[in-house]
Amino acid sequence: MQPMTVLIYSITALVSLLGGMVILSRSGASHGRAIATGLLCIAATDLSYLVFLIRESLTAIQVASFFELASISCFIVAVIFMEKSLSKKRLLVLWTSRGLTLTCILYAVMLWIFRWDYAFFHPQGMVVIGWLGHVQSLLLLVGSIIFIWIMENILRSSQGASRRILKYPALGSISVGAALCMTSIFRLSTNIITNDILTLSSLITLAGIAFLIFFSIRFKLFEMDIFVSRYVVYHSITFISMGAYLLLTGLVILWIQHLGIKASLVMTGFIVFLALILLAVYLVSPEVKARLRFFINTHFFSNKYDYRKEWSELSGYLSIAFKENQIIHVTSQVILDSMYIRELSFWLKKGNGYSNSFSFPRPSGDTSIRGDHPFTDYLRENLFFLRRLPTRAGDEKWEDLVKNHGEFLEANNIELAVGMMVGKELIGFIAVGRENPGTPYGQDDIDLLMAIASQASSALAKAWFAEKLAENKEIDTYNRMSATMLHDLKNAAGHLSLILQNAPRHMDREEFRTDMIDTIGQALARIDKVMGKLQTIPEQEEFRPKPFEAGPFLEDLLGRMKARLEGIELIKDIDETLQLNTDPDLLERVLENLIVNAAEAVGGDGLITITARMDGESPIVSVSDNGEGITEEFIREKLFKPFQTTKRKGTGLGLWQVKNMADQLGARIEVNRNPDCGVTFSVWLPPAKTEEKSR
Repeated sequence: MQPMTVLIYSITALVSLLGGMVILSRSGASHGRAIATGLLCIAATDLSYLVFLIRESLTAIQVASFFELASISCFIVAVIFMEKSLSKKRLLVLWTSRGLTLTCILYAVMLWIFRWDYAFFHPQGMVVIGWLGHVQSLLLLVGSIIFIWIMENILRSSQGASRRILKYPALGSISVGAALCMTSIFRLSTNIITNDILTLSSLITLAGIAFLIFFSIRFKLFEMDIFVSRYVVYHSITFISMGAYLLLTGLVILWIQHLGIKASLVMTGFIVFLALILLAVYLVSPEVKARLRFFINTHFFSNKYDYRKEWSELSGYLSIAFKENQIIHVTSQVILDSMYIRELSFWLKKGNGYSNSFSFPRPSGDTSIRGDHPFTDYLRENLFFLRRLPTRAGDEKWEDLVKNHGEFLEANNIELAVGMMVGKELIGFIAVGRENPGTPYGQDDIDLLMAIASQASSALAKAWFAEKLAENKEIDTYNRMSATMLHDLKNAAGHLSLILQNAPRHMDREEFRTDMIDTIGQALARIDKVMGKLQTIPEQEEFRPKPFEAGPFLEDLLGRMKARLEGIELIKDIDETLQLNTDPDLLERVLENLIVNAAEAVGGDGLITITARMDGESPIVSVSDNGEGITEEFIREKLFKPFQTTKRKGTGLGLWQVKNMADQLGARIEVNRNPDCGVTFSVWLPPAKTEEKSR
């Protein structure tokens, strides 16, 4: 008995049995059930071969001959159901199925009656087939040729995606038919049955059914509904690897023994070492793991992602994320954990434009774009952008983006982007770069990213609403406080009014003059105290842009603030050719607040630097000081929010007003701590709109 042959028969029988049971239990199509029955018959055939090899039983050979005929009959019925022109002929399908079934039954009866005429042992030890063996081999040959011919016609008539799906299962099916055809030809030509030809036939059959089963499950052929959690596969990789190693080692040892070669300790040790190295490479290499994970997701499952896992993960994270930066962080983490990407960026609407709020692995390209950028206009209409393919045929806006704005896409690593919508408003977008294995993005990637963007949009909208509600409550509290202060001002004004009324009659009295001076001093002190606490909250004004020169505008502003800047060293770095196109009144109030804050920060003998220049397409005006500065935590968490201040007597409303006015201007404010001391406030004004080039 040959161990290698036993192993081949066993594996072929096991694979056929498992594949047949899976397809039979999960297929809802007639041809699927026929294929499954054929696989079960192949399993029975190889088990019979195994019994013959172990026991040298002619009965096992006779049983195998029946299951060979039954398997090719099942395959013929299956391909008739699959072939479009044949499947429409109901009577042909019906009578073919009945005829093949009757043929198998008649052969089984003849085999029972004339079983000694199928095959017998020759005195020389060979198994020789008789007249019944010739009949079975002839039927098997004709059936195999018919099966291969119909399968080839099915493959030739298929086109496009259908052909791509069918070609590998068809190749596997034809391999099985070829193995049976080869077996029958050998028997008819030599009149004998040998273990070598049976082993070769079993090996070819094993390869064929492996193709057939794998791609049937992969593409859900035969109307199969199969789901195996990919995480079971992930967690079983080590076990499977060890099993494969042991199996291959066993095969090598059996083959060496079969050849009569004795493996040396050196060779055995080297083989074990190589296997352990390969296993270690898998365990420690993230790149190998990523590629293996990608292969499993894209070849074993109809969906690339397990949406239930990603959805539940993100929902859990968002349930404890209440601020914008927290929501961005957890959403980005889920995307990076789920997708096979190299770059990720998160853009949110700020004022009249969109700013890059998060970038992985590091910021690249633009930090902001204007609100009417062609890219955001495209996302408003189409919800997603795929650089490789347009959303629909003849998409001129997509062609314009790829052709005329390719530098923007390349600089910001944008291969796929999805819009974040709240109602009909685009509040931002999520963009990803190239996929790690280098494969193009498909519908699964778009669906996952859109689902995540939808969840993140809802969470951000709630966070912004809660933040606005909190601000409104603070403002309401402030208004109530203002009413109390107004009462104090009215009292002070009342005392002054009484003095004014009594002055004409009592001004000549020394006592009255003394009381008058005391009362006026107290009233002014009260008014000064109230004014120090209370600042008016301006209503949002109408935006009135107009072109003007930056140099004279800033010189005029600094001239009017000369008294406030007395004793402070002032450095002006102003581009005299700089042209601005915005609302000068709003911009003046923004810069006045920033300069006053800088003056208060440096005291009476500090340094303030005013800068105005172009940065790319955007004008930028900066106010820098060398004061005590602001902490990173305050900049990140509290800056530009009402009632948040670092001053002892400040109300925390000045920079909040600055932020509101900057939003009206469509400007973006950046705050950076200076290397030595102090901070720099930079106001990035939106670039002037230019007419698009005619095409």
